[in-house]
Amino acid sequence: MSLTLGLAGCVGIGPNKTYVLTTTSFNYDPSYRPYMVKVNGYEVGGGYGSATMRSAVILGPQIITWGEDNSTRKHKAINVVHLSKEELKNKHYLSVHFYPDDRVEITTSNDIPDPTKKGIDWENKLK
Repeated sequence: MSLTLGLAGCVGIGPNKTYVLTTTSFNYDPSYRPYMVKVNGYEVGGGYGSATMRSAVILGPQIITWGEDNSTRKHKAINVVHLSKEELKNKHYLSVHFYPDDRVEITTSNDIPDPTKKGIDWENKLK
């Protein structure tokens, strides 16, 4: 029975379904550029939405980590975003948004993603 359930997750049915989306990230802290942005260990695109890549995304809690280009500091999101089937089903893009307090937000869309209002407000406050 456990072998059957394990295989179900691998073939894309059940609670561990994997979606492949075009991913990008937005950093709203002007003091550094993030690199090696990972969601559950899978690298995602970056560059304030200008760099994208195809990435595997699973349902459930998302552990998000990233580094800074001008230091050895590593970040881990202080909040955990949970993705549901409804948020990923029939979507083409997934964006990770990093806020200066190390909180993150994930948005999904069918069109090229945009920065969030919250992120733009943070960025303007820090400039």
